[in-house]
Amino acid sequence: MLLLAAGALAVSAGLTGGTHARTLTSAQRYAAFDWMAHWYPMAWTRDLPVDRPTRVTLFDDDYAVVLRSDGQPPLALRDACPHRLAALSEGRLTEQGFLQCAYHGWAFDDSGACKAIPQLPAGGSLASACTRAATAVVSQGILWLHPAPRGTAPLPEVPRVPEMDDDRYKWSPAVRDLPIDYSLLVENILDPDHGLFAHQLPAFDLYSASPDAPQRVTVRAVEDEAEDEAAAFAIESRVAAWAKLTRRQAESAGSTAVRTAYAAASADTPQLEASSTFRPPAV
Repeated sequence: MLLLAAGALAVSAGLTGGTHARTLTSAQRYAAFDWMAHWYPMAWTRDLPVDRPTRVTLFDDDYAVVLRSDGQPPLALRDACPHRLAALSEGRLTEQGFLQCAYHGWAFDDSGACKAIPQLPAGGSLASACTRAATAVVSQGILWLHPAPRGTAPLPEVPRVPEMDDDRYKWSPAVRDLPIDYSLLVENILDPDHGLFAHQLPAFDLYSASPDAPQRVTVRAVEDEAEDEAAAFAIESRVAAWAKLTRRQAESAGSTAVRTAYAAASADTPQLEASSTFRPPAV
């Protein structure tokens, strides 16, 4: 909680926008935060089928998303056919690239416009049969969705994780559902010494801290260039990425071989850092 309080103070002190932005309280900033104006990671693309719809859920709204093999951006439509509310994620992608409802065959393009109603008499209008579309993109192997209506412009840039573009870092795709408040999550993520014991993996010792390698935590405002004011704050921790607790245990046990191995590993990668970054909503 101290970190979050410090973050709120840092944002208040670091605002560069207008007078109105600087005078907003934390509660007012939180209430004014537009949850529908941001990108959200929905799934790793490796977990999604190609040219077949999949249901994803954001803020209790279901979307039918399709990764397309023709090089077009992913399709993302409200997962309910406007005809009888059948799930479009149960449908199929047609040869024309439309998402066809499995119930009565209504078909929609990536803008949500209805392109086919098999039962419609010749000359009938499709204009009123549209459905809501969102924008989806793929970046760094992740399917991102922006819940604003498709065509809303301009959209912010899709977030990127710099370490995923750095060959010095190793990373693995994973998904975890955590039904907890973000303040509890950030306290646990930034705890430097829990990983080795809670996860029982030696690699987590890279994130541990020690008197020789203290953890450095910074809190900074994240600027929204479109509005020229702090839209959120980021909490970042960094620590030298070498074994610390396991080395100490080896030294205490008098294991010369293990101690030498850890010393060699530390000497090989003195320039690397283990980092954790968390960006909660604006407060």
